[in-house]
Amino acid sequence: MDDTTTMILIATVAAIAGFAHSAIGFGFGIVSLSLLPLIVDVRQSHIVVSTASVPVILMAAWSFRRGLNWRDIRPAVIGAIVFLPVGLVLFEMMPMGWLVRVTGLAILLMVLMNYRNRHRKTDSDTDGPGIVPAEAATTWPCFIAGGLGGFLAGAVSIAGPPMAAFGLKQGWPAERFKAFMNFYLLVVAMYKVGGMVVRNLIDREALTQACWLAPAAVIGIVVGAKASRHFSSRWTEALVTTSLLAIAVYFIVG
Repeated sequence: MDDTTTMILIATVAAIAGFAHSAIGFGFGIVSLSLLPLIVDVRQSHIVVSTASVPVILMAAWSFRRGLNWRDIRPAVIGAIVFLPVGLVLFEMMPMGWLVRVTGLAILLMVLMNYRNRHRKTDSDTDGPGIVPAEAATTWPCFIAGGLGGFLAGAVSIAGPPMAAFGLKQGWPAERFKAFMNFYLLVVAMYKVGGMVVRNLIDREALTQACWLAPAAVIGIVVGAKASRHFSSRWTEALVTTSLLAIAVYFIVG
């Protein structure tokens, strides 16, 4: 396919991913990594999604900045700084066939984790006061969750579910939880892009594709936020989850 068609398809995937993320509350990275390998090769897909995620997550993080407590994310960021390079080395070393299957497996596991996290009953679904755990009780679990998220970000470009699983257990108000998630993901995204620049993984083609992906994703997020008021988010979540599971199985057995 020619370059123009490729760019239009990438923008379409980004808009779909942004729409799904806005409508059901998760899925930008997972949807993008599920659909982009149908257009460009899987290694290129990881690089493009990781690069484009910085401005997309920056927009989300800025909107939740009032809920940020740096002490919440500090252990997680340290964990990601330690373990993300390990995941990035694994990403570089994996043969293409293995990367396709590992990506499919990661998508499968992350969809299931996200589904479980979203349906876990916690105080983070409300705007009421949350239970703030003692610093000593959460430092190591937060470090481990952040390290696992960082490793997964480096290897398969999906960092969120381990941190969501940790954050949902804290009983925080919704704004604090969302700030915790988005600022962690922003730091991880910037750190990974820096690592890819050092490793010379981002070429002009990947940068151009990321420039198409990011604004189209923002448009999808805005449209999804407005459209979600008019239809059932549960039905949309079921449709998106089923589609992602089917694509993940296709990557694993294909």
